[in-house]
Amino acid sequence: MQALITSYLIQKKECDLPLLGHFRIKTKPADLEKTNKQIFPPTDEILYSEFSAKLSADLPTYISVLENITPVEAEEKINSWCTYAKEKIDLGEKIIFESIGSLQKDGVGNIFFQRQKGFNFYEPVPAERVQKNDEHSVLVGDIETTSAVMTEFYSQEKIRKLEWWKIWAFVLLAASLLFLVFHFYTHKFSETGIGNRASFSTPPPPASYRTP
Repeated sequence: MQALITSYLIQKKECDLPLLGHFRIKTKPADLEKTNKQIFPPTDEILYSEFSAKLSADLPTYISVLENITPVEAEEKINSWCTYAKEKIDLGEKIIFESIGSLQKDGVGNIFFQRQKGFNFYEPVPAERVQKNDEHSVLVGDIETTSAVMTEFYSQEKIRKLEWWKIWAFVLLAASLLFLVFHFYTHKFSETGIGNRASFSTPPPPASYRTP
């Protein structure tokens, strides 16, 4: 039963167990420690409260699917296990939830949760503030280079784009001049040479009145 409850808690981040208490997983975001110039990775903290009034509503359904039993049978099974676990704790024994920790009583009779010490998959990394103009390492794809190299690269790229713009402008200007030279070479330079030489005859308008 502990394994099923642990699986449920990890997925749902919260679990209520009758007679035992309330569990909640709180994710702490990455933290920057300016003194030692380190960034600590995100961590999961398990918060426990001894007081819990009812069973998590969808825990019986979750267990019934995994155990292939009805939700009613699953709820009865959970309640029976919680009663058994509470009796063990009252006798001074531990109830161990694999991979996360255990429940037991302290010297004054209060139930507390002890987190299991495990391996940290992520370690703190150095965090050095970079000034705007300082040279620093950067990752481009899977290649490591420096900010100075990338700044130079983008500067050259900008220059190349400007040069291509000038080239195209020169080509268009040369083409326009060549067209004008050819046009005036084949046509006499006059008003008719640069305009529309087509002529149209206009018939006289019909008389709008009669002479008596």
